[in-house]
Amino acid sequence: MKIIKKYLLLLLLVAGTALSGAAHPYYISLCQVKLNSETASLEIQVKTFADDLLLGLQKAGHDHLYLGEERENPETNQYIFDYLKKVLNFRINDKELNYEFVGKEMENGTVWTYLEISGVKDFTTIEVKCSLLTEVLETQANMIQVQKGETIKNLLLNKRTTNGALAFND
Repeated sequence: MKIIKKYLLLLLLVAGTALSGAAHPYYISLCQVKLNSETASLEIQVKTFADDLLLGLQKAGHDHLYLGEERENPETNQYIFDYLKKVLNFRINDKELNYEFVGKEMENGTVWTYLEISGVKDFTTIEVKCSLLTEVLETQANMIQVQKGETIKNLLLNKRTTNGALAFND
């Protein structure tokens, strides 16, 4: 178990480094899911490289978006949301739940996309299906980090393994 934790810590460090720069030799996204028991919701943050996200959106048929620029297409948020709905899904306690788009922001060549699933007071299992950008980037990895209280668990998904599940026992 210690080896797995060390591996995940190393992977988080690589992901953090990779997601902070302009040119990147790694293709990775970070999806953070946190239970907010006060608002009874799952708060979801997805961080991707802007140029990689543009590739995914172009593959989905959306060109000339100018992401993060003054001339950004006014429909960009909807295009991002529609794309995410196709490539990122959650099952909470064996029930598929839909999320809502909250917003997005640009940060040093990356895009933070904010989503929320309402009506979740607690959960014991979470299943994630994530094929984000795997249709355009062969080596794309998608790190999923789920936090419930003080407990944080991780999944690493990619083109070959797009589904994963985590159990939280109280």
